Amino acid sequence: MITQERKENLCKAMKKLEAYRLIQNEMGRTVAAFNFRKADAVLSHFALNRADVSVEYADEGVFEGAEAVKAIISETVGAPVRPGEMLDMQLTTPMIEIADDVETAKCLWWMPGAGAIIQEEADPMAIWAWGQISADFAYEDGMWKIWHLHYFRFIKCDYKKGWVDDTSMINRLNVPLHPLSKPTTYHNPYSPTGIREGLPCAPHPYAAYTAADRNWELDRDKNW
Repeated sequence: MITQERKENLCKAMKKLEAYRLIQNEMGRTVAAFNFRKADAVLSHFALNRADVSVEYADEGVFEGAEAVKAIISETVGAPVRPGEMLDMQLTTPMIEIADDVETAKCLWWMPGAGAIIQEEADPMAIWAWGQISADFAYEDGMWKIWHLHYFRFIKCDYKKGWVDDTSMINRLNVPLHPLSKPTTYHNPYSPTGIREGLPCAPHPYAAYTAADRNWELDRDKNW
């Protein structure tokens, strides 16, 4: 005889498995839109009705709230495409933990990538651009949406020189921070003189999202 508890546990497991598939596809579509500079498509995957929806991009700061998220995505992803320009990021090694209440999810992906940067008086410069991306997803109105997104830059360098000889692009340009940004929470790209800390950490099983879970990806005690 199958008990009610077993039925409930099986139903929850099936919901989590379906959530895993949907979240993978949502992030895949988001990154595809990012690669081809489709700002509106990128924004469509965010939970913009949540007051604390956010994007943190390397050391550019934290953009919290719908206005700030729309601003940074529109100004970066939405910039006009120039001939010869490219940035193509990939998603690998998904680590996705769906909450027991199946209302939120904590996610982490590695992001290898490559690109081409326009130079005014020379051919485009081929680059490596590798990092990691952590995200909180929220389930609302029958869809999974990005709630908090944090991109960690690992390397960004001239393809020919490599990440040891070229560290000129790992930090933001020496210009004022965006007026809607808040201080960066973490930025530790590779450098020949630095030490990696094993962050962002992988998500771990959890029952339900609480205020204490914010920035879980920076918990040094849960690296593995």
